Amino acid sequence: MFRYKPLAENLLKLSVLLGFSLLFYNALTEESLTRIINPQFIGNIKLGLALLILLTAIQTLKAFDRRHNKACSCHHTVGQLSYMIFIGTLFLGLMIPASPLGSATAEQKGLKYIHAASAAPVSLPAVSPSQPAVIINDENHIRQVTALYENTPAFVGRELQIRGFVYHPDQIPANHFMVARFEISCCAADAIPSGLFVEWNEERSLKNDSWVEIQGKVDTFVYLGNKLPVIKANRVTPIKPLSSPYVYSNK
Repeated sequence: MFRYKPLAENLLKLSVLLGFSLLFYNALTEESLTRIINPQFIGNIKLGLALLILLTAIQTLKAFDRRHNKACSCHHTVGQLSYMIFIGTLFLGLMIPASPLGSATAEQKGLKYIHAASAAPVSLPAVSPSQPAVIINDENHIRQVTALYENTPAFVGRELQIRGFVYHPDQIPANHFMVARFEISCCAADAIPSGLFVEWNEERSLKNDSWVEIQGKVDTFVYLGNKLPVIKANRVTPIKPLSSPYVYSNK
C-alpha cells in the first residue's frame, strides 16, 4: 500500500483519465475500431469519450485547486494493484495495434454452420430463378450464406461470386478450402467465421489468410458427415485484403 499527498494523488488520477481519453480518441479516429466492435455501437464509444473528457476537466480543476489540497490534511491510501491495472490496460490499448482476425482464430472458433446451435435465425432472401448470378457482398453476406446452407437445393447449379480470406479447416478433402469472413454481432470476442467451401484443383497454391475472389457454380459435398454447399470454382483471383474484413449482423 502507498500513501499519497492530495496533490500527488489528484495528478495521478488526472494522468489516468487523460490516458483513457487518448485511448478512446485514438479508437474513434482510426479505422481499426471496426476490427473490435460492430459499427452500430460506435455511438457508445463517443458517449464514453464525452464522459471521460468531462471527468478529466473536473479532475483538472480538483488537482490544481490549492485550497482543496491544503485543506485536506488526511493521508490517502491507494492500493498499488489498482493503478497497475489501469496503467497496464492503457499500455496495452495504446501500444498494441488491433489486427484483423484470421485463420488461426477460425481454427479455434469452429465453423458457424457446422454447429447448428451457433447459427442465429435470419430472414432468408428470396431465390429468383431469373437472377443470372448470386453476388455475395458486405451487405448481404450473412443472409445469403445462411440461405445457401439452409436451402442448398435452391442454389445448386447457380453461378456465385464471393470474396474472403482463405482457410483450410481440419480434415477437409484434397482440392478444397474455405473462403470466409468473420461475422460480428457485438465485438471481436463473439466473432465467428462465416463462409463457403470451395473446390479448386490448384488450392495448394493458396495460403491461409490470403484474400481471394471466387467465381463458380454451387454444388454439394460431404464434410464430417454433413452434406454442405460447395463452390466448384472456375476462377480464383487473388485480391488485396478488404478495408472492412468483417461482416456485421443487424447491419
